[in-house]
Amino acid sequence: MINAIEEVVREVYVQVRDREASSPTGAGFCACAQCEDDVIRHTMNHLRPRYVGTTVGSAVTRVSLTLEQARAEVAVVILDAMRRVAKNPLHNETDSS
Repeated sequence: MINAIEEVVREVYVQVRDREASSPTGAGFCACAQCEDDVIRHTMNHLRPRYVGTTVGSAVTRVSLTLEQARAEVAVVILDAMRRVAKNPLHNETDSS
């Protein structure tokens, strides 16, 4: 049994992080491993889990998670998590490279 949303969160996180990094109005988010883990953790805790165990259930869930609306909802939660982590980073200054 796995939580299918985690895979989507990781994919969308990379897209959002890269888009924010190249944006002139980007939030200046630190993309170190600690901050990335914190964003993923926060996001996962604020989304409904989608556990799958069978091949059919996995396929149906994965298809529903590829829809633009589902990915947009994930992106909104990720952006909120990025803002929260940026305000209160848990890494040391020497870790944020």
